Amino acid sequence: MTGKITYLDGLRGVAAINVMIMHFFVALAPAVIYGDKLPSHLGNLDLVFSSTPLGLIGAGDFSVCIFFVLSGYVLTQKYFKTRDKNIIISSAVRRYIRLFVPVFAAVMLSYLLASAGLYRYYIETMTISAGSNYRDYWTFTPDIVDALKQAVWGSFFVGGKTVYNPVLWTMNIEFFGSMLVFAMALLFGPLRNRWTFYFAAAVLFLNSYYLAFVIGMVLADTFNTRKPVFETGNKTTLSKTGNKITLSNIVLSIILILGLFLGSYPTSPVTGDSLYGFLNNGFFHTPKISYHVIGAGMIMYVLLNSQLLQKVFSSPVPLFLGKISYSLYLIHFLVISSFTCALFLVLYPVLPYGTAVLISCLSSLLLIIPLSYLFYRYIDMAGVKLSKNFYNWLANSCKPDGSGHIKQEHLSSTIFTIYNKIFK
Repeated sequence: MTGKITYLDGLRGVAAINVMIMHFFVALAPAVIYGDKLPSHLGNLDLVFSSTPLGLIGAGDFSVCIFFVLSGYVLTQKYFKTRDKNIIISSAVRRYIRLFVPVFAAVMLSYLLASAGLYRYYIETMTISAGSNYRDYWTFTPDIVDALKQAVWGSFFVGGKTVYNPVLWTMNIEFFGSMLVFAMALLFGPLRNRWTFYFAAAVLFLNSYYLAFVIGMVLADTFNTRKPVFETGNKTTLSKTGNKITLSNIVLSIILILGLFLGSYPTSPVTGDSLYGFLNNGFFHTPKISYHVIGAGMIMYVLLNSQLLQKVFSSPVPLFLGKISYSLYLIHFLVISSFTCALFLVLYPVLPYGTAVLISCLSSLLLIIPLSYLFYRYIDMAGVKLSKNFYNWLANSCKPDGSGHIKQEHLSSTIFTIYNKIFK
């Protein structure tokens, strides 16, 4: 965990688990996510989850927005702390390889599973869980060339439907969102009036996931200045027991509740008489995205201010989940679409529906967690190492110094010079 902000890793781990829970629901109890558009298998529980804040359990889109806010923060916070442009250059050069290596391995694993015909269990399960409303969009013929194209190029530079692993729709946004905050940090970070440009970017991306990256970068700038956001402990009130309650903690609690409420905005259609009906006021073109992004930004803001939450997310379980979060995110859907669905099809005829779902999900965790750790240790960490080696090699190939050795700083200097000629 050296050099990392541990509680942010813990938040990332919890968000990854929430995405996995959503995909369990999508496969086995889709009405929990999509509401009454799909048949209910859990009594009224399906509708309760899909139309109330209980939907935070399995709020996958909200959790993805948390990923994006975290990226905007983590990728720029060290730059705002040091104002060293080499940090941005290094991160930008390494970004593709760092993301690509685990994606490549996950796509190749999916290709093998598809070639073995194991995804048929997902199709069979969906015909049971979704009934006549299921639209078979995931039938495809495995092709190694197509798999390579998707892993190397399509996932990052094209986006959209990613048949070998549907969760890869986020990679295109993650990559370009990273480049966005790198560019904004270099362009506007040194300026005194940079907040004007931040505001303009927020307005420009108001209805897209890229707003999350902008929010994360703004928080990185804000929380790495010397002026505190809240002067905690200075203004207090007294509770009935005589304990001090800081004014900032009251404000943070309100922000936390509002952020969670916005994050629970349903994926299913929102009607006028819904708990969320007043939010459908036409202000946002894509309310689900905008509310989830804003809610994620509010959660991040509270976490950066709250020592209590920082302690919670720095505890061992969230930290472990944070360590394996990228790996878990990439492989969990493959396990669900093969092993989980196959097990459910065995249990469904002999057990009550809810019991079959519960056993299938819990059993799958015994496979997903260890596989994610192995993937993290041997694939994800290899990607991190390869990205660093690539940058060092590129730096060492750039320009020799007087002694015949190559210095890493020359690469950043050269790239920044080109950047200045193009944009200034």
